[in-house]
Amino acid sequence: MEVSGANPTVADATPAKGNVAWSGRPSIGAYTALYGVLALVAIVILVVLEVWAGDGVKSLGNLLFGSVNLGSFTIPDAVEVATVVIVLLLYLAKVIGLVILRARNSYELRSDGLYVNQGIANLQNTFLSAMAFSDARLIRTLGMRIVGLSLIIVDANDGRHFELKMLKDGLNVQALNRSNLSHPTVRIEK
Repeated sequence: MEVSGANPTVADATPAKGNVAWSGRPSIGAYTALYGVLALVAIVILVVLEVWAGDGVKSLGNLLFGSVNLGSFTIPDAVEVATVVIVLLLYLAKVIGLVILRARNSYELRSDGLYVNQGIANLQNTFLSAMAFSDARLIRTLGMRIVGLSLIIVDANDGRHFELKMLKDGLNVQALNRSNLSHPTVRIEK
């Protein structure tokens, strides 16, 4: 219980910085590494299949192992190079999506409630007070368990749902949310 002698009608626009229980962003490192390994496996499999198919059929071998001349520049085995470039571009697109997800979302749990920030250029800051808190559900799919991440869906009494995505140590974060938000701070005027 917190006792405050301040006027309860005057609200402080900026919360105190000392009462942060937890803050975080989506953790993308595990997915970046996983997608990198999958891209390398795809490259190896596709190039091996192209080489195997090129050895089996003579006319296909000329196509797969032919070089492309661009002026004074020669690209050997153009189909294999194109395969590698396409897979690497797909991997890069996935990584850029993860980086944008991390940049767009941040979460901060304070003693007075949960702050969910979304957006890069247009920022949306949503506050969930302890009085409006209903529940915090932890979701860990098989893929999330493999990389050690969690999704927490925080429910409000008014039907709103807030997703805290790709969190490390989801059980601890869920417990912190429940312990901080299920016991609202009460101010008593003297």
